[in-house]
Amino acid sequence: MSITNNRDITISHFNVFNGEYMDWIETLEKHGFVQLIDFLPPKQARQYRNKIVKAKHHKAWGLLTTPYEPLTRIKDNINSKVIHSARKNSALRAYKRKTFSFSFYRSNNKHMAQHGCADIHKSFSEIVIDRVAKPLNLSGALRDTFFASFKKGQFLSYHTDGSAGKYAFIYQLSTSWQPRFGGQLELYPRIHRFYKVVLEPKFNSLAILKLNHPMPHSVRMLNTPKHKHRITISGWLE
Repeated sequence: MSITNNRDITISHFNVFNGEYMDWIETLEKHGFVQLIDFLPPKQARQYRNKIVKAKHHKAWGLLTTPYEPLTRIKDNINSKVIHSARKNSALRAYKRKTFSFSFYRSNNKHMAQHGCADIHKSFSEIVIDRVAKPLNLSGALRDTFFASFKKGQFLSYHTDGSAGKYAFIYQLSTSWQPRFGGQLELYPRIHRFYKVVLEPKFNSLAILKLNHPMPHSVRMLNTPKHKHRITISGWLE
């Protein structure tokens, strides 16, 4: 299935269980990005989401904003209704000035044993290596994997991932998503900010970005009900 955005780039969606490996690889190499739908069996995807959302330890979910503060000084967690107003306002001011800024929750892999999701890191990494890294003839090394959550008013502005790896991946665990909620992954395959491709946070989909394309990207500010989070597993492949 394919859809076309208003800038005449066709966004192709591939199902990895239907033997479409070569198709998605060709699309990735040509356009610098691809979105794989139904990346995991639905039951496994739901189990991942449920376990991640239940992680409450503050070392599991640190609020990252601009200016950056060390995770050891951050006490907010994903289920808190209170976001440190000074950090939030600082990030929003930078966002309005169109300078690099961000506000979202991110897991700290150093403490994944404490927040009970080490098995997800391990099993998901193995799946990505098998279904993505191997078909791309990569070494199979993952630079990092982390969980991220965006709530209402949070965002990630225009940026590149630099030398983080050869490819970035973003696995979506956001359920019952509506376009008005925001949180779309915005890609700029021709670098210009006025030209972008928008990917909706489709549950159980994996977006892959080729970083040397190059592929600047951003996450649109969220306007969600309080109970809705944009949940992802992200990382980089060597």
